[in-house]
Amino acid sequence: MSASDVEIAAQSLDFVHRRAVAASALMVQRVETSQAFRSDGHRNVAAWGRSTHNWSSAESARMVRLARAMGLLPMFGAACLAGRIGVPQMHAIAAVTANPRVREFLDGADELFAGWAEGLPFDDLAVVLRHWEELADVEGARSRHDRAARDRRAAVRFVSERVYLDAQGPAHDGVALEEVLQRFIDVEWQLEWDMLAAVHGDAMHAGLMERTPQQRGFDALQRIFSAAAGSGQAGAAPTINIVIDQATFEHELAAMAGDEPSRLDPNRHAAQRRCEDTAGRVLDPHAVTGMALVAHVRRIVVRSDGVVLDMGRRRRLFSGPAREAVLMMHRRCTRVGCNIPGSRCEADHLVPFGRHGPTDVENGGPGCDSHNRARNDGFTTVRDARGRYHTLRPDGTEIGWPMYRMHMRFLGMIDDLADQFTS
Repeated sequence: MSASDVEIAAQSLDFVHRRAVAASALMVQRVETSQAFRSDGHRNVAAWGRSTHNWSSAESARMVRLARAMGLLPMFGAACLAGRIGVPQMHAIAAVTANPRVREFLDGADELFAGWAEGLPFDDLAVVLRHWEELADVEGARSRHDRAARDRRAAVRFVSERVYLDAQGPAHDGVALEEVLQRFIDVEWQLEWDMLAAVHGDAMHAGLMERTPQQRGFDALQRIFSAAAGSGQAGAAPTINIVIDQATFEHELAAMAGDEPSRLDPNRHAAQRRCEDTAGRVLDPHAVTGMALVAHVRRIVVRSDGVVLDMGRRRRLFSGPAREAVLMMHRRCTRVGCNIPGSRCEADHLVPFGRHGPTDVENGGPGCDSHNRARNDGFTTVRDARGRYHTLRPDGTEIGWPMYRMHMRFLGMIDDLADQFTS
């Protein structure tokens, strides 16, 4: 079987799994609506699920949430029953709809959620759902961010022969902590490589490294404390990049200036919302805006005039603001299924420079080392009109889930359950 044939066979099995899970959730919904669980003395539908299916308590609760979400969102429910939405996506949306404080926005979110679940990579769906929930539940989001800051702590604990560093705090502070730690880990790696290369010469390779990544991480932490004590081993302070969309940034600026800006509608704004570090972790926009104003971070305001987006064809390599813009536009490597953060990738041409591809953001995308090299083996990456990336094999067939919907029309899909659900 070819790679494409194997992929279609795996997707066919997943298609059956999707519909089975959705049909099971529909059954749970009907059992709860009719109160049929009471006939056998069950207190609620979750207990019925544990008894009937031998589900764990956690799985029973997940299925009840999904059943209720399908009832609240008919278009989403129909798409689940038709097999168009993956099981992880179903449960991610169900978890958001379970928040009682977002109920007033759900009517306008039905089509949005179904479209996002079908069209976005799972990690991107998780981010956009987080943004939607924070916009819909402003008080809850503010409370969570405030609690994270209020509960911040750090302590060194000794247990027998081991020492533990125990710390927690708000995510926007963690972005800077992680960047500093990674810089020191890189220093540890380079020092070890240089020391061993002096011994092994040209025969040196990564397999000869004596420390594990975990050990280098701890040693980097020790070096951080030494640097803080005045040794200055880390060099210049790191640059922390935060991506924030213009509407959110202006909204927070207005609030800080004492105005009362209108609330941002989650059903209109969530899809374009950005308030994240370069790894895609959602941050508190209020805190990020404040940090940007006092120069603790460098803000990257999406579509801001301060970022150069077009460098023309005079440059073969992306550099400066154009390189940063390319890496900020996508959270991860453009190869479907690759989770290498964009901040750890290189900016590369989609249409190669050698084929007259321009060195501008519209023709750029982040690619990790491995998948950049794969382009030399005939694999190509294209971006569609919606800004989504697609990877093509040398024979022209597409890799991964974006082809799922095209394959489904050949899987004998019937929509009886979906018709029942919406009738």
